[in-house]
Amino acid sequence: MKDLHQMNEEGAYYISRLKLNTRIYLRNPNPEYQKNGKVKKKSEYIQLDMEEIMNQLKPGQTYEISDVYISQHQKLPTRVIFHRLTEEQTRKRRESQALKEKKKGIVMKERSKRLSAMNVYITNAPSDDVPMEYVHNLYSLCWQIELLFKTWKSFFEIDHCKEIKKERLECHLYGQLIAILLCSSTMFQMRQLLLNKKKREISEYRAIYIIKDYFLLLFQAINKSTQELSKVLFRLFDLLQKNGRKSHRYEKKQSLINYWVLSISIPCAKRKQRNF
Repeated sequence: MKDLHQMNEEGAYYISRLKLNTRIYLRNPNPEYQKNGKVKKKSEYIQLDMEEIMNQLKPGQTYEISDVYISQHQKLPTRVIFHRLTEEQTRKRRESQALKEKKKGIVMKERSKRLSAMNVYITNAPSDDVPMEYVHNLYSLCWQIELLFKTWKSFFEIDHCKEIKKERLECHLYGQLIAILLCSSTMFQMRQLLLNKKKREISEYRAIYIIKDYFLLLFQAINKSTQELSKVLFRLFDLLQKNGRKSHRYEKKQSLINYWVLSISIPCAKRKQRNF
């Protein structure tokens, strides 16, 4: 809650999945008043019944309530989006929960099991920029950020460092950041070319692994001529096209396929440099 409040105050957008035990409130249009004219705290807000909302939704249906407040104490104004899972999705989730209960030796509450048939998201992004139908897709794409950090840690080992002098640490850090910049820039450009020309999406993990192996060849080509550098880049492009293809998981969202994300991020960035 502290992080969400801070993002909201700084003018940043967030999309988050809400825990099912979090309380959601609406402002009471008819609160009770004390003799001195102040509103009674207990009557200022009305708590929403999550199960009642879920039972009103059909499988696969999405429903939004604007101007709600979450948390019992320091209330956060936000939008809340309810998404009822399909019967197949609910079945798979409950099977997964049953395995988790057996493995960890825990017992979930019956209310939590019933509410597991629904996903609840919160966001402070305006509905004009992010309609409720896209919130689930955008949240799913957040995993792409984790994959990018995974490549940084796996190939450049930015999360491990020996006890060394400050100056040496700075040289090591800047060197790794330059390598990451070169790999990422090359990968993004070639990935976009492959998507536009061949309608293929390459794996970030495989691409960075291949490009990193080409560092020495790229360095040697830069010292020779532009023509030599072009030859190396063409070879790298062909190699990525053959061996860097991304394997798509069933029903999982992919970053480059969702052009809508790109179309909304530009106007949002121009307005107040707000990012998702």
